[in-house]
Amino acid sequence: MFHSQLIAHRKHRNLLLAAGWVLVLAGCVTPMRWLLLAGSLLLNGYAYYLMQIDKRLAPRRGFRIPEASLLLVAALGGGIGALAGMLASRHKTKHASFLILVPVFCILQLFLLGQAIGR
Repeated sequence: MFHSQLIAHRKHRNLLLAAGWVLVLAGCVTPMRWLLLAGSLLLNGYAYYLMQIDKRLAPRRGFRIPEASLLLVAALGGGIGALAGMLASRHKTKHASFLILVPVFCILQLFLLGQAIGR
């Protein structure tokens, strides 16, 4: 059961990451900056959603979102959403890797987003 859920999670994660990055890249190479913002919103909304779902699944001791997957989504464009999800639900706040990496991803992505919009 867990194996099939993990495969489905990875498939959906990869699809959303690809769609978000297509929008971000399209917004960077065309004058339509709203595509960049739409892609960023998609990636950050998905990261926030994953944090909330994992927090909700925690007491059930069933399938959980892997920590590597949460960090991957945060690193690939969802740093702001992951940080907001962590703080809103107080989830993964005792893990050093999340306390260090997610804010770094957030700051880096805010800088890059500002650079891309400012062009």
